[in-house]
Amino acid sequence: MFTKFHSLIFISFCCIFSYLPGINLDLIQTCSICLQPLNDNFLIDTWGNKFHTKHKHNGIFCNSCSRIISQGITKGGYKYDDGRYLCSLCQLSAIKSDSMVQNSYQSVIKQIHSIGIKNISSNISIKLINLIELNNKKGGKSHKNLKGVTNTYYDEANKKYYEIFILFGLPEIEFESVLAHELFHVWLYENPNSLSTDFIEAFCNLGSAMIYKNNNTHFSQIHLQAMEDETDSIYGINYQILKNRLNKYGWKELLKHLTNIK
Repeated sequence: MFTKFHSLIFISFCCIFSYLPGINLDLIQTCSICLQPLNDNFLIDTWGNKFHTKHKHNGIFCNSCSRIISQGITKGGYKYDDGRYLCSLCQLSAIKSDSMVQNSYQSVIKQIHSIGIKNISSNISIKLINLIELNNKKGGKSHKNLKGVTNTYYDEANKKYYEIFILFGLPEIEFESVLAHELFHVWLYENPNSLSTDFIEAFCNLGSAMIYKNNNTHFSQIHLQAMEDETDSIYGINYQILKNRLNKYGWKELLKHLTNIK
Protein backbone atom coordinates (compact mmCIF):
# COMPACT_ATOMS: atom_id res chain seq x y z
CA MET A 1 0.00 0.00 0.00
CA PHE A 2 2.95 2.31 0.62
CA THR A 3 6.73 2.42 0.63
CA LYS A 4 9.13 4.15 3.03
CA PHE A 5 11.74 6.60 1.76
CA HIS A 6 14.20 9.18 3.07
CA SER A 7 15.65 10.98 0.05
CA LEU A 8 14.34 14.06 -1.76
CA ILE A 9 12.63 13.59 -5.13
CA PHE A 10 11.07 16.23 -7.37
CA ILE A 11 7.36 16.94 -6.83
CA SER A 12 5.25 20.08 -6.97
CA PHE A 13 4.66 21.59 -3.53
CA CYS A 14 1.37 21.03 -1.70
CA CYS A 15 -1.33 23.66 -2.18
CA ILE A 16 -1.66 24.44 1.53
CA PHE A 17 2.10 25.08 1.96
CA SER A 18 3.05 28.71 2.52
CA TYR A 19 6.34 30.58 2.35
CA LEU A 20 7.84 33.56 4.10
CA PRO A 21 10.82 35.58 2.82
CA GLY A 22 14.08 35.10 4.68
CA ILE A 23 15.78 37.93 6.53
CA ASN A 24 19.44 38.64 7.18
CA LEU A 25 20.40 37.50 10.69
CA ASP A 26 23.64 38.03 12.59
CA LEU A 27 23.88 34.40 13.63
CA ILE A 28 24.64 31.73 11.04
CA GLN A 29 21.67 29.46 10.48
CA THR A 30 21.63 26.13 8.73
CA CYS A 31 19.20 24.63 6.26
CA SER A 32 16.75 22.14 7.83
CA ILE A 33 17.13 19.92 4.77
CA CYS A 34 20.82 19.75 3.85
CA LEU A 35 22.24 21.30 7.06
CA GLN A 36 24.39 23.71 5.04
CA PRO A 37 24.56 27.44 5.99
CA LEU A 38 21.71 29.61 4.80
CA ASN A 39 22.32 32.79 2.83
CA ASP A 40 20.19 35.95 2.89
CA ASN A 41 17.46 34.35 0.80
CA PHE A 42 15.72 31.32 2.23
CA LEU A 43 12.23 29.97 2.83
CA ILE A 44 10.35 29.20 6.03
CA ASP A 45 7.49 26.72 6.02
CA THR A 46 4.39 26.98 8.19
CA TRP A 47 6.12 24.84 10.82
CA GLY A 48 9.08 27.21 11.17
CA ASN A 49 11.57 25.08 9.23
CA LYS A 50 14.10 27.20 7.32
CA PHE A 51 15.57 25.87 4.07
CA HIS A 52 17.30 26.90 0.84
CA THR A 53 15.01 28.09 -1.94
CA LYS A 54 16.33 25.33 -4.23
CA HIS A 55 14.62 22.70 -2.08
CA LYS A 56 11.24 24.17 -3.03
CA HIS A 57 11.79 22.76 -6.50
CA ASN A 58 13.49 19.45 -5.72
CA GLY A 59 11.72 18.42 -2.51
CA ILE A 60 8.73 16.26 -1.66
CA PHE A 61 6.08 17.77 0.58
CA CYS A 62 3.68 15.86 2.81
CA ASN A 63 0.20 15.89 1.30
CA SER A 64 -1.34 16.26 4.77
CA CYS A 65 0.80 18.62 6.88
CA SER A 66 2.84 20.34 4.10
CA ARG A 67 6.22 19.73 5.74
CA ILE A 68 9.04 19.01 3.31
CA ILE A 69 9.87 15.31 3.74
CA SER A 70 13.46 14.67 4.82
CA GLN A 71 15.33 12.64 7.37
CA GLY A 72 16.16 15.77 9.36
CA ILE A 73 12.65 17.26 9.58
CA THR A 74 10.25 14.33 9.41
CA LYS A 75 12.51 11.27 9.71
CA GLY A 76 11.56 10.32 6.18
CA GLY A 77 8.15 9.54 4.80
CA TYR A 78 5.96 7.23 2.80
CA LYS A 79 4.72 7.08 -0.77
CA TYR A 80 1.32 5.50 -1.27
CA ASP A 81 0.54 3.43 -4.35
CA ASP A 82 -1.81 6.15 -5.62
CA GLY A 83 1.01 8.73 -5.71
CA ARG A 84 0.36 10.52 -2.42
CA TYR A 85 3.15 11.31 0.03
CA LEU A 86 2.88 11.26 3.81
CA CYS A 87 5.62 12.20 6.26
CA SER A 88 6.54 9.87 9.11
CA LEU A 89 5.05 12.31 11.65
CA CYS A 90 1.60 12.18 10.03
CA GLN A 91 1.96 8.43 9.55
CA LEU A 92 1.91 7.96 13.34
CA SER A 93 -1.86 8.55 13.49
CA ALA A 94 -2.78 7.40 9.95
CA ILE A 95 -6.18 5.70 9.74
CA LYS A 96 -5.59 2.25 8.25
CA SER A 97 -8.00 -0.19 9.92
CA ASP A 98 -11.72 -0.67 10.59
CA SER A 99 -11.19 -0.31 14.34
CA MET A 100 -9.51 3.07 13.84
CA VAL A 101 -12.35 4.12 11.54
CA GLN A 102 -14.94 3.23 14.18
CA ASN A 103 -13.07 5.10 16.92
CA SER A 104 -12.96 8.20 14.75
CA TYR A 105 -16.61 7.77 13.77
CA GLN A 106 -17.65 7.78 17.43
CA SER A 107 -15.57 10.91 18.06
CA VAL A 108 -17.05 12.74 15.07
CA ILE A 109 -20.65 11.73 15.81
CA LYS A 110 -20.27 13.01 19.37
CA GLN A 111 -19.04 16.38 18.10
CA ILE A 112 -21.83 16.58 15.52
CA HIS A 113 -24.46 15.76 18.14
CA SER A 114 -23.09 18.55 20.34
CA ILE A 115 -24.09 21.19 17.76
CA GLY A 116 -27.65 19.90 17.40
CA ILE A 117 -27.35 17.55 14.42
CA LYS A 118 -28.59 14.26 15.87
CA ASN A 119 -30.86 12.60 13.32
CA ILE A 120 -28.18 11.09 11.08
CA SER A 121 -28.84 7.66 9.60
CA SER A 122 -26.98 4.78 11.23
CA ASN A 123 -27.23 2.75 8.04
CA ILE A 124 -23.80 3.85 6.86
CA SER A 125 -20.67 1.94 5.91
CA ILE A 126 -17.29 3.67 5.86
CA LYS A 127 -14.61 2.29 3.55
CA LEU A 128 -10.95 3.20 3.10
CA ILE A 129 -9.77 3.30 -0.51
CA ASN A 130 -6.95 4.85 -2.54
CA LEU A 131 -7.18 8.02 -4.62
CA ILE A 132 -7.65 6.20 -7.93
CA GLU A 133 -10.57 4.19 -6.55
CA LEU A 134 -12.02 7.30 -4.90
CA ASN A 135 -12.09 9.21 -8.18
CA ASN A 136 -13.87 6.25 -9.77
CA LYS A 137 -16.50 6.39 -7.00
CA LYS A 138 -16.92 10.12 -7.61
CA GLY A 139 -17.18 9.75 -11.37
CA GLY A 140 -16.31 12.40 -13.90
CA LYS A 141 -12.94 14.16 -14.06
CA SER A 142 -10.29 12.93 -11.62
CA HIS A 143 -9.41 15.24 -8.74
CA LYS A 144 -6.03 14.99 -7.00
CA ASN A 145 -7.35 16.81 -3.91
CA LEU A 146 -10.41 14.60 -3.47
CA LYS A 147 -10.51 12.99 -0.01
CA GLY A 148 -14.03 11.65 0.47
CA VAL A 149 -17.21 10.68 -1.37
CA THR A 150 -20.68 9.71 -0.15
CA ASN A 151 -22.90 7.54 -2.34
CA THR A 152 -26.56 6.67 -1.75
CA TYR A 153 -28.06 3.26 -2.56
CA TYR A 154 -31.28 1.31 -2.07
CA ASP A 155 -31.51 -2.33 -1.01
CA GLU A 156 -34.01 -4.92 -2.26
CA ALA A 157 -36.61 -3.62 0.20
CA ASN A 158 -36.11 -0.10 -1.20
CA LYS A 159 -34.48 1.00 2.05
CA LYS A 160 -31.90 3.74 1.67
CA TYR A 161 -28.33 3.19 2.85
CA TYR A 162 -25.08 5.06 2.45
CA GLU A 163 -21.47 4.26 1.68
CA ILE A 164 -18.80 6.77 2.62
CA PHE A 165 -15.44 6.34 0.90
CA ILE A 166 -12.41 8.10 2.38
CA LEU A 167 -8.74 8.04 1.45
CA PHE A 168 -6.70 5.35 3.12
CA GLY A 169 -3.90 6.54 5.41
CA LEU A 170 -4.96 10.08 6.28
CA PRO A 171 -3.76 11.26 9.70
CA GLU A 172 -6.49 11.02 12.32
CA ILE A 173 -7.62 14.66 12.49
CA GLU A 174 -7.67 15.07 8.71
CA PHE A 175 -9.63 11.82 8.40
CA GLU A 176 -12.16 13.02 10.98
CA SER A 177 -12.59 16.36 9.22
CA VAL A 178 -13.34 14.53 5.95
CA LEU A 179 -15.72 12.16 7.75
CA ALA A 180 -17.59 15.10 9.31
CA HIS A 181 -17.96 16.65 5.85
CA GLU A 182 -19.42 13.41 4.47
CA LEU A 183 -21.74 12.91 7.47
CA PHE A 184 -23.10 16.40 6.87
CA HIS A 185 -23.95 15.19 3.36
CA VAL A 186 -25.83 12.23 4.84
CA TRP A 187 -27.73 14.58 7.15
CA LEU A 188 -28.77 16.73 4.18
CA TYR A 189 -29.94 13.60 2.32
CA GLU A 190 -31.94 12.47 5.36
CA ASN A 191 -33.45 15.88 6.11
CA PRO A 192 -34.97 17.36 2.94
CA ASN A 193 -34.48 21.11 2.62
CA SER A 194 -34.31 23.77 -0.04
CA LEU A 195 -30.66 24.61 0.49
CA SER A 196 -29.25 25.74 -2.83
CA THR A 197 -26.93 23.22 -4.48
CA ASP A 198 -24.30 25.98 -4.59
CA PHE A 199 -24.22 25.96 -0.77
CA ILE A 200 -24.24 22.21 -0.10
CA GLU A 201 -20.47 21.73 -0.23
CA ALA A 202 -19.94 24.97 1.68
CA PHE A 203 -22.28 23.74 4.43
CA CYS A 204 -20.53 20.39 4.62
CA ASN A 205 -17.20 22.19 4.92
CA LEU A 206 -18.51 23.75 8.13
CA GLY A 207 -18.36 20.20 9.48
CA SER A 208 -14.72 19.88 8.48
CA ALA A 209 -13.91 23.24 10.06
CA MET A 210 -15.69 22.22 13.28
CA ILE A 211 -13.34 19.25 13.69
CA TYR A 212 -10.25 21.37 13.10
CA LYS A 213 -11.43 24.10 15.49
CA ASN A 214 -12.17 21.58 18.22
CA ASN A 215 -8.74 20.03 17.74
CA ASN A 216 -6.99 23.42 17.81
CA THR A 217 -3.49 22.19 16.94
CA HIS A 218 -1.03 23.78 14.54
CA PHE A 219 -1.87 21.03 12.03
CA SER A 220 -5.55 22.03 12.24
CA GLN A 221 -4.75 25.73 12.01
CA ILE A 222 -2.91 25.12 8.73
CA HIS A 223 -5.97 23.42 7.26
CA LEU A 224 -8.32 26.10 8.57
CA GLN A 225 -6.12 28.76 6.98
CA ALA A 226 -6.23 26.87 3.69
CA MET A 227 -10.02 26.96 3.86
CA GLU A 228 -9.86 30.71 4.55
CA ASP A 229 -7.58 31.25 1.56
CA GLU A 230 -9.76 29.26 -0.85
CA THR A 231 -10.98 31.43 -3.75
CA ASP A 232 -13.37 28.97 -5.40
CA SER A 233 -16.96 30.27 -5.46
CA ILE A 234 -18.40 27.23 -3.67
CA TYR A 235 -15.58 26.19 -1.34
CA GLY A 236 -14.41 29.77 -0.83
CA ILE A 237 -17.03 32.50 -1.21
CA ASN A 238 -20.07 30.44 -0.22
CA TYR A 239 -18.18 28.87 2.67
CA GLN A 240 -17.35 32.34 3.97
CA ILE A 241 -21.03 33.35 3.75
CA LEU A 242 -22.11 30.35 5.82
CA LYS A 243 -19.20 30.68 8.25
CA ASN A 244 -20.08 34.32 8.90
CA ARG A 245 -23.71 33.39 9.56
CA LEU A 246 -22.59 30.64 11.91
CA ASN A 247 -20.34 33.02 13.82
CA LYS A 248 -23.17 35.56 14.10
CA TYR A 249 -26.11 33.30 14.95
CA GLY A 250 -24.65 29.99 16.16
CA TRP A 251 -25.47 26.44 15.07
CA LYS A 252 -29.04 26.37 16.37
CA GLU A 253 -30.19 29.38 14.36
CA LEU A 254 -28.13 28.45 11.30
CA LEU A 255 -29.74 24.99 11.12
CA LYS A 256 -33.20 26.45 11.83
CA HIS A 257 -32.94 28.86 8.88
CA LEU A 258 -30.88 26.66 6.58
CA THR A 259 -33.68 26.50 3.99
CA ASN A 260 -33.55 30.28 3.59
CA ILE A 261 -29.99 30.23 2.26
CA LYS A 262 -29.84 30.37 -1.54
